[in-house]
Amino acid sequence: MKILQILPRLELGGVERGVADLVRALKGRGEESVVVSAGGALAQELQKEGIPHYSLPVDRKSLFSLFLVPRLVEIIQKERVDVVHARSRVPAWIVWLASRKAGVPLVTTCHGYYSNHFLSRVMGWGKRVIVPSEVMARHMIDDFGVPPDRIVLIPRGVDLSRFTFHSEKYLKTTKVFRILNVGRFSPIKGQVEFLRAVHRLRERGLPVEAWLVGSEGEGKTKYTREIERTVVRLGLERNVKMLGTRRDIPELLREADLLVLSSLVPESFGRVLIEAGAVGTACVATRLGGVVDIIEDGKEGLLVPPGDEDALADAMERLLTHRDEAGRMAQALRKKVETQFTLDQMTEKTLEVYHEVRGEKRILVIKIGALGDVILAVPSLRMIRKKFPSARLSVLVDERYSAVLAGCPYLNEILLFNRSKSRSWIWLARFAKRLRREAFDLAIDFQNTKRTHLLALLAGIPERHGFSRGIFGRLLTHPDFTFTEMDSPIRHQFRLLSRLGINQMEERLELWPDPASEALVTQWFGEKKFSENGKWVGLVIGSSPRWPTKRWPIESFRALARRLTKELDSKVVLIGSPEDRPLVEGFDLDSDAVLDLVGKSSLRDLVSVIRRLGVLVTGDTAPLHIASALGTRRVALFGPTDPRRHLVPSPQTTLFVKRLPCQPCYKGVCQNPEFLACLKRIEVDEVFEATKKHLASLPALTV
Repeated sequence: MKILQILPRLELGGVERGVADLVRALKGRGEESVVVSAGGALAQELQKEGIPHYSLPVDRKSLFSLFLVPRLVEIIQKERVDVVHARSRVPAWIVWLASRKAGVPLVTTCHGYYSNHFLSRVMGWGKRVIVPSEVMARHMIDDFGVPPDRIVLIPRGVDLSRFTFHSEKYLKTTKVFRILNVGRFSPIKGQVEFLRAVHRLRERGLPVEAWLVGSEGEGKTKYTREIERTVVRLGLERNVKMLGTRRDIPELLREADLLVLSSLVPESFGRVLIEAGAVGTACVATRLGGVVDIIEDGKEGLLVPPGDEDALADAMERLLTHRDEAGRMAQALRKKVETQFTLDQMTEKTLEVYHEVRGEKRILVIKIGALGDVILAVPSLRMIRKKFPSARLSVLVDERYSAVLAGCPYLNEILLFNRSKSRSWIWLARFAKRLRREAFDLAIDFQNTKRTHLLALLAGIPERHGFSRGIFGRLLTHPDFTFTEMDSPIRHQFRLLSRLGINQMEERLELWPDPASEALVTQWFGEKKFSENGKWVGLVIGSSPRWPTKRWPIESFRALARRLTKELDSKVVLIGSPEDRPLVEGFDLDSDAVLDLVGKSSLRDLVSVIRRLGVLVTGDTAPLHIASALGTRRVALFGPTDPRRHLVPSPQTTLFVKRLPCQPCYKGVCQNPEFLACLKRIEVDEVFEATKKHLASLPALTV
C-alpha cells in the first residue's frame, strides 16, 4: 500500500516531526509513502532515506493554490497512491479535489483547533477524520458536524528509541534553573505571558534561565520583535536565550529542569509534552484542549489557567524548588508515554485506518418513491450488496415509504426524504449538506429527476450514476442515455448496475413482514373467521389521488365482490387509503365474508395482509408490487400506464390491458371522449374467471 502525506511545510515543528516519524515507521513495516509539501529541513532528510518528496507550494493561502490540483492528480496516478492523508486546511482543499478526480480515498488529521469557518470544513470531509485528543473529537463533532463514526482518536506518539529517560536528573542540585519553552512564535502560544512569569520568578530570587525554541516562520517577524521588546522591557537579557528552530529537541529537554507549554488557545494535542515525558523532564502547561489527555494535574505535571501569569509562576516555582515532586511527576509521565503515546501505537492505529478506507465503499441508492417503485428497487439493492459485500449501503427514500424497507438485510441505513419540503431549493441545499457528512463514494440515482441529480452533486459524491434525461443529466459523472428504451422496471435498473460490473440480473422481489403487524392482522382475520377455507381475495379499490385514472370503476369492484362471495364462497378484503373511504359504500360490510381495511392499515400491516391473500385484484398500484414481492397471486388491471415498464413478468400474474390508440397516456385526467375506456372495457366476467383460476390452484391457507 502507498500513502501520500501532504502538509504545508516540512520544518522542525511537532506536526512535521510526527509525519516524518510516521513515514519512517511505515517504511519499516513494508508500506510505501510519498510526501508533498513546500519543502523544509525534514524534506531533505526523508529523501536521503529513500522516501519520495514532491515540492509544491501547498502552503500558500490563495485561490491560485487550486491550480495545483492537476499536478497533484498526476502525482497520485504516477505513484499509484492508494490513500491520501491531509494535515492542514490549504493542502486539504487541494488534495480533496485531487483525490476525487483520481478516485482515491482521503484521510484528514486535525492538528489545530480550527475556527468555525467554511474553509476549515474540509478537515471534516475525509473518509476518516483522525483526531489526537478527546477535545478535538468533540470540536469536530460539535462545530463541524462530523459524524462520530467517521472520527478516529489516535494520540500522537514518539519514538522512544530516540529519547533516553534520565531518572537521576532530580536527585542532583543545580545552580541555575533552566526552563524550556518550545513552539511556533505566535500570540496564541503565549511566549510573552511566559516571559512575564519568568520575570516574577527572578523577582522572587530564583536563578532562572529561559530557553525559547521556535520561530515565526519564513518572512514573519512581528511577534518575534514583540518577544524581544518584552525581554528588554523586563530586563531579562541575561535570563533569556532565544535558540531559534532546533533539531536537537530531545537533548534540550534532557538538559532542561522544566518544560512549559504556555498556549492561550486549545492545543489539539501537545507533542512536546510527551517528548518531555520520554526523557524525564517535568512539565507545566495551560489547562487547554488535548493537554488534559496527557497530563492529569498534580500527577504527571501541573496545569494552570491560560493567561494567568501568577499561577504559571507559582507552578514553575513549585516544581523547580521541590525536585523530589518534579521527579515523581516526570516518572509518572514517562510511564504514561510508554503505555499510551508511542510511535508504534500511533503507526498501527493509523495503518488500520488506511486499510479500512482503502477497502471501504459508501454507496447511496436514491429511490424516493413512489411506493411501488421502492419495492421494485429491492432486487437492485440485493444485486448491489452481492457485488459490494463490505460496502456501507444506504438508501434515500420518501419518509412515507420507508417502512416497506424496514428489515431489509441488504441495507446499512435508510435515509428519510421529505418530498414536499424538497420543492424548496434552500431545503434541498441543507439536506445535501447533511448527506455530505456521510462521505459517500458512489450514488446510484434510480429516481432520475433534476432534483436528485443536483442533490448528489451538492452532497459531494464523486461518482454519480443515473439516466440522463435532459440538461440536468450533465450533473452525472456516469450518465446512461437509454432511459427511453422500453424494458421491465428491474431490467431498466439493471442497465445502470451493469456499468458497475454487476453482470447477473435477479428479478425476485421480496419484503420482510413485521411481527407486530403479523399479530394485528391475525386478530383482524380471526374476527371475521377468515381461517375457514383460505379463499381470500384482496380488492384494491382505490388509487393514488394523483392517479384516479388507474382506478377500475367501483361498480365493477362491487359486482366482482358479490360474485366471489356468493359463487365461490370466498372472503373479500377491501384495501385502500383513508382517501378511499367513500368508495366502501355499496359493499356488504356487515357480512362475515367482507373485511373492510380501507384506511385502517399501515404500510407494514398491508404487507402482512397481502401475505395471507390467495389473490389480489388491483390496478397499477403499490399493493400490486407488494403482492409480487410476497408471491401472492395477482390480477393486474392496467389503464393509462404501460405494464411493460411497471410490471415484473410472472406466471402468478394475470394481466388485463386494453390497447387503445390513447393507451398508454400517463395522464391523471382522462381526455378520451369515452371516459376511462381503457379500464371500463375490462369486464367483470374476465376478472372473475382469472381470480377463480388462481384460487383453484391454491391449497387451503391458514392464518
